[in-house]
Amino acid sequence: MIRGSRPSRRSPDLPPGTRQGVAAGRRDPTPRVVGSGLTARPWSWVARGIELVILLVIAVGIVVAVIAVAGGGWEVQPILSGSMRPGFPVGGVVIAERLPLSELQVRDVIIFHPPFDPSQYYVHRVIALRRVGSTADIRTQGDANLYPDPWTLRLRGRDVYVAQFTLPLLGYAAVWVRSPTGHRIMLVLAVILVGALVVPPLRGRMRRRPGPPREEREE
Repeated sequence: MIRGSRPSRRSPDLPPGTRQGVAAGRRDPTPRVVGSGLTARPWSWVARGIELVILLVIAVGIVVAVIAVAGGGWEVQPILSGSMRPGFPVGGVVIAERLPLSELQVRDVIIFHPPFDPSQYYVHRVIALRRVGSTADIRTQGDANLYPDPWTLRLRGRDVYVAQFTLPLLGYAAVWVRSPTGHRIMLVLAVILVGALVVPPLRGRMRRRPGPPREEREE
């Protein structure tokens, strides 16, 4: 009697990562490390870093500008008339730095109160200057005006605001920013902007931080 051959015991298809020849049902002693599934994108991180730096510089600039204006080192005044065209267009702002009165020169553009109304501000050019002790008598005129201003202004004190540059289309917004309420709101907005730029990247890095390798069990 011829005995039938015993059916061969074939190993089931082994998943990738298991060793050939390992009997079915036995675990491969080599652990399989499951990765985090993240792909490295160095250029995207560089771009995000550059964007973050630029936005942080803008936010810090806003804070510094508000503090400088509030501290009196700089003055921002809107240009609401055309007396200083074309260099100082209507609707812009003039940025003036507080300088010692002894450094004032003819042809400087200054911010001053007219003698007939101390509540107003004028932005005109100095066309004549005569020093009298610690004071200075000046004549002023707008660049677009045909005649000088009808007064001789005596500057007292140690400092004067001398225009350094102008920015267009910001005049009416500057009126609001110069108010106490505008100062507080701008500081709050700057702090919120810094927080919005710094917190999300940090949270994203914490979430994406790969955990310890774990062994995948095979059924």
